[in-house]
Amino acid sequence: MKQHLSTDDKNLSSGKKLYNFFKKSTAAGLFLLTAFSSCKKSENEIPQSGNQSLSNSKITQVNLERNANPSLSKPITIGYYPSWTEGWLNEDGKSAFTTLPTAVTHVFFAFAKPNLKYIKGSYDISTANTGLECYQATQGGLMLKRAVGILKQRGITVILSLGGETYWRAQENFNDINYQQIKDLVDDIGFGGIDWDFEPNGSFSESGNAANVAYLTRFITESRKLMPKSAGYIIATAPVGSGAMGGLNNDDAASPFAYSKRNTVTGESDSYLYSATDGTKSISLFGFSSTGAMIPVIKAAGDKLDIIAYQAYNIGAAPNRKLMYDSYAYYANIYGFQLAHGTHVPNEPWGPYFEHTPQFEADLAKYIHDGGTQSRAGKNDGIMIWNLNLLSAKGTNYTGVTYLNVAKKVLNGQTTTAALANAFDYKNEIPVIPTDPTNPTNPTNPGTGGCGIAAYNAAIPYPTTGTKVFYNKKIYKNKWYVNPNELPEANQWGPWEFVENCAS
Repeated sequence: MKQHLSTDDKNLSSGKKLYNFFKKSTAAGLFLLTAFSSCKKSENEIPQSGNQSLSNSKITQVNLERNANPSLSKPITIGYYPSWTEGWLNEDGKSAFTTLPTAVTHVFFAFAKPNLKYIKGSYDISTANTGLECYQATQGGLMLKRAVGILKQRGITVILSLGGETYWRAQENFNDINYQQIKDLVDDIGFGGIDWDFEPNGSFSESGNAANVAYLTRFITESRKLMPKSAGYIIATAPVGSGAMGGLNNDDAASPFAYSKRNTVTGESDSYLYSATDGTKSISLFGFSSTGAMIPVIKAAGDKLDIIAYQAYNIGAAPNRKLMYDSYAYYANIYGFQLAHGTHVPNEPWGPYFEHTPQFEADLAKYIHDGGTQSRAGKNDGIMIWNLNLLSAKGTNYTGVTYLNVAKKVLNGQTTTAALANAFDYKNEIPVIPTDPTNPTNPTNPGTGGCGIAAYNAAIPYPTTGTKVFYNKKIYKNKWYVNPNELPEANQWGPWEFVENCAS
């Protein structure tokens, strides 16, 4: 499976031997750590990245318009749901996606191409056009519309996530973005809004340079123009966890977490500034090339955001994860967005050097519930997790859903002890699947297929080259337009190309 996971410094594990070199040369350490760490109004209004301080004293007017979406009026628990894991709905409308428990308040449905192509009313969500990897059949968007509608009626808001690690590797995804087509897809399917998961070149290491700051600022600003808060559209972003802490390249002298205050904040010396694999020190959070990357973006477009669900994972071994919440909370109090602290079902792909245990999840949720050092109690901040389908590699039956169930209980006032004792009570929830108006056009269901691929349906054509189908315990993809009743295996020179065997 291709990697869609975000990594701030995923190459650091393979470069662990270089840390002795870091200790000998600060300049060399800065250079190598930069390599490791994974619409603008006018050019003059884009904050510049560089070794400078961006002071809050210049903030004069901040639009604190409240979003009309009612899902933001309670603590948020967000889970990423990879589209490639979703199979076709059963006839009663059930799937792993539509039966998610209500421990999840918001789903980031991942990932669509930032430069997706979509014609309003077509319901064509083929991977070639949108990047989504579910319901690959003619008008498969009708099935997705039904699924999203079911979750909406069950009180769960689904947000379209754009980008991820994979889709930012091609330059056209940065520049060839049609915001109207994104909105058209959001409206047709019934998404609650969008999440900009911006990982330039597949990591966060370059996210704080001037060009990428300008890109993300433009993405947020142009989206907001078409999808206003007054209409209830949610605009979110999922940046690096250290993005609001002052760094060497992006800083804010007015912030309690400015780069110059790093030793006071952590109580640690610079001897550990680049020791990201040391599990006893947290000052390394100030040492990544991506540290501070979100400061100029927030100052340019923070008032246009509803949620920052920062990725506080794949960020080394630093034990004090609360620093990341507090640093973002400082800006959340100024600009009015909500926060979701990103966690990860063990094990993290980079390292792992830090384990997000159930106890950690509960304690973190309690800290957020109480408001942290920036007094945000009652602001409805919460927890995000990658991803809902992952099973803990630690020999437990905890999944992303279990973690969010614990978090939601604590965020809503339960004790950490009670929440952990009832971590699995969501399994007693019997989802009631509504029937109207979730399936207004009765889209054809070709069956559940196998290996996450929809079964071949002889009644429909397959116009999009590269569409995969499940047939006779094998996976095929079409080489060109396929008419109805052109079965795989019927002709070795026909339109279907064998991909792999699939026993399930």
